[in-house]
Amino acid sequence: MRTKNELYQQALRTVAMRRQTARALAQDAQAEAEAAIPGLRHAEEEVRVRGIRCAIAGASGKDRTETAAALAAAKQKLTALLAESGRPADALEPKFTCKRCEDTGAVDGHTCDCVRRVMQQLRRKEIEELSSLSISSFDTMQLDYYPNTVDKTLGESVRSYMAEVLADLRDYAADFSPATRESLLLVGNAGLGKTHAALAIAGEVLQQNYDVIYVSCPDFFGKLEALHFGTDPGGEEETLFQTACNADLLILDDLGTEYITPLTISVLYELINTRMLTHRPTIYTTNITDQTVFMARYTEKVASRMLGGCKMFKFFGADQRLK
Repeated sequence: MRTKNELYQQALRTVAMRRQTARALAQDAQAEAEAAIPGLRHAEEEVRVRGIRCAIAGASGKDRTETAAALAAAKQKLTALLAESGRPADALEPKFTCKRCEDTGAVDGHTCDCVRRVMQQLRRKEIEELSSLSISSFDTMQLDYYPNTVDKTLGESVRSYMAEVLADLRDYAADFSPATRESLLLVGNAGLGKTHAALAIAGEVLQQNYDVIYVSCPDFFGKLEALHFGTDPGGEEETLFQTACNADLLILDDLGTEYITPLTISVLYELINTRMLTHRPTIYTTNITDQTVFMARYTEKVASRMLGGCKMFKFFGADQRLK
């Protein structure tokens, strides 16, 4: 996973390439038009000269009425030449992707929203390579896969219960804010839609330009373990950990399937504690439905910290993957 700064730098390079491409295409269009339209180059030069004279007059405090009128006339002549050839008035101008910043990445000294959109697209692509994010949304969660029969534990049908769960999770995503949203623990047997729901939230939160990190617990903790006990000259272990700590929303998928070691317990506790102290929510998905098993696996200290800081949603039903 890339850090937020790495995404930012990549987004800036992407926007800069857009600007370079737009200017190059405009130069090609200009060369083609000048070759096809007699007098076009002279008309362009006239606009340039008149523009300079108008600017000089304004800078020196002189009356710009005459120079402005001459500039307007030169522009009108240029537009007429383009129109006669079937070209629009802006045919020679670069076609920037972002009209607001003209693909510079900045407006009035601040990062343009287009850079943030590119960052969101890069992060989405990164998560899609690791998961089924591209097909995971609340609209694609099939309620009819959940049995429409009364569950004794719930006292209602599984389908109606899961409809309420998914509605709550949709609301969570729709009005997301790291400062106000609590962490979630999605619990249930395999194949009940926990990961699908977590990724549906991720998709909604990404659209709001928040940074989301998705990791599979076996992959995440396995990589940290390998870096910790192997060679790590670039400090990748610390970067990986800090990236997970600093995400606006972190999704730890399949908790309980990772290989447990003292390092895993230590890292998990520090990750939970750091994100709680900095008010950054985490979504955990797990097949462990028995809290005593949870405590035995992760120690009472870790389990208490996690369970006490999460809103739990239990998933019921039959394995949807089989359906």
